[in-house]
Amino acid sequence: MSRALAVLLLLAPVATAQNNPDGVVGQSSCKTCHADVHAKWDASRHSKMVQPATVKSVLGDFELETVRLRGKDYGLRTEGGVFYISEAFFTGRRREHQVRYTLGNRRIQHYLSTLEDGRIIVLPPTWDVLRKEWFHNLDIAAPDQQEGEIPVQLWNKNCFGCHVSEEVKNYGGGAERRYDTEWLDFGTSCERCHGPGRSHVERYLNGSSASTGNDIVVPTRLDHDRNSMVCAQCHSFRDVIAFGFTPGEDYYDYFMPLLEYSQEPSKDPTWWPDGKTRRFSTNALGIWQSECFLEGGVACTTCHADAHEPEIETNLQLRPDKRVLCTRCHEEIGNDVSAHTFHDESSTGSSCVDCHMPRSVVSIKAKIRDHSISVPAPENTVHYGIPNACNLCHEDQTPEWAIETLEKWYPGSRKRDKVQSRAMAFAGARAGEPGATERLLALFRDLDQGPIPRANALGYLGRLQDPRVFPTLAGALEDEHPLVRGIAALQMGGLPAAYKQPATILLSRAIVDETRLVRMNAAISLLNLGITKLDGEAGERFEEAKRDHVARGAFHSDDAAQLMNLGRLHVLNGEPQRAEEVFENSYALDPEQPGIRFFMAVTRLSQDRKNEARKLLENVEEDDPFAQAARALLERLRD
Repeated sequence: MSRALAVLLLLAPVATAQNNPDGVVGQSSCKTCHADVHAKWDASRHSKMVQPATVKSVLGDFELETVRLRGKDYGLRTEGGVFYISEAFFTGRRREHQVRYTLGNRRIQHYLSTLEDGRIIVLPPTWDVLRKEWFHNLDIAAPDQQEGEIPVQLWNKNCFGCHVSEEVKNYGGGAERRYDTEWLDFGTSCERCHGPGRSHVERYLNGSSASTGNDIVVPTRLDHDRNSMVCAQCHSFRDVIAFGFTPGEDYYDYFMPLLEYSQEPSKDPTWWPDGKTRRFSTNALGIWQSECFLEGGVACTTCHADAHEPEIETNLQLRPDKRVLCTRCHEEIGNDVSAHTFHDESSTGSSCVDCHMPRSVVSIKAKIRDHSISVPAPENTVHYGIPNACNLCHEDQTPEWAIETLEKWYPGSRKRDKVQSRAMAFAGARAGEPGATERLLALFRDLDQGPIPRANALGYLGRLQDPRVFPTLAGALEDEHPLVRGIAALQMGGLPAAYKQPATILLSRAIVDETRLVRMNAAISLLNLGITKLDGEAGERFEEAKRDHVARGAFHSDDAAQLMNLGRLHVLNGEPQRAEEVFENSYALDPEQPGIRFFMAVTRLSQDRKNEARKLLENVEEDDPFAQAARALLERLRD
């Protein structure tokens, strides 16, 4: 049960704020003084991620009247500047929906409609902006959909937080079960990157022109770490552990990256087996692995200098044939490019980004650049199917040819070895290969690998029954990086019972860590070890971390799986009444979800309601992951 609860923090990313932070004024106030900058933003993708559906914003061809997708017909209609889509997909009965909002405008555009209960749904017909054609939304949202499933993508549940600003879900649970979702601004507006602006505005209203230095955040004035965290609030695959992040704060007080070790098997994984990002919108987790970031202090705005105008196509310095962004640091290479690339200086092979940022990241019907800024490793193509820059260009050649060529040009490359070692360690651990433990330990001890690969190695090590794991996790709790400490704290709770006492001592120290991620993960592990109370400051921080978990879980009152995890936390904390209430709400949302009957039975037993518990256990399906535990509990009840 302890291992199962640990997944509480390994869930799909959602949400950025539960309530509007104090001091937010909205983009219209910023426009008053910053008209030129506002005009740039207003014309950019950041302002147009979600827009009201108008003749100007809707890009799809509604003149077709009917489009057939995945064997179903959808009606398209426009009248008086209002757009409609008819479908029988969700209920089997044809129904016309007014398109209220558009989502996206660069590569594809979704169409959103609001139902009577406040759910904002993504309608199936989606417009391919580049190819000028319709396709089915599930080709993106559910490529592995099974026959008979009818998934409904709820925008105000599944897509919460990054497409509009200061969004509030406003979900009423219980019998009501409706949404009244609202937000302040469409798109990613000024204060998402600059922080609440009220004091900044008031200073100018009072006639003061002297900057106080702390009334507004300018990301480029932050160090490269905090600078990149501003972008990472959206551009990272992460779980939200607390709400209300504002620019300048520590990302790890609000978010936990969901690393490669935590992903379930999938035909469309988020990570490549070497721990590099595979899916789009995780660029921050790519650049955080790069030597440019770790050693050179590069931030997102180093290259994307004007975030108010994020369009890559209009930024001349980002063209593949331009090298100035790279050669201003790598001057020696810039002085003789061909000597480094073994290609003509004017060829694609001498483009920095084409070799070190190949298009190996899967976007929506497109490929985008890998931001880990690493070196080609065709060995990983041979063994793990990971694309490499050489063969993405030389499609007529084999990876073996690329290996031979690179070895001739760059013999004994330490950087290529580093990339290969990650793939060997992670893929080997996932496959349970002999020697995986040694490779993981070696990778973790190699500080040059950086915190994300090292934390990923810890994630795998925590699953292993090996005497070297505990001292490694213990040492990692003292690491300088909060992600490494946080993963170590989380994995401590899944160790064998023999380690309970020393693990409890170490976690009692971790619970007072300066970073919330570490404290919340330490709390989960302490509960998994059967510890519900601590003394002194550790006890106070333990209770605070529990409250953080409850606040996070309560936000997801519309999500059955999240509620079940919250109920399990209450069970481990010795609160059966609270657990029962949460489990009942989870069951009402989805009575068929795996594990729910088993955990409901556990709470009934803790309240000495044996007959109710027995009935629940008898109805646990054979394919439920808790079926064996349910049968064992039934046998104990019969005894």
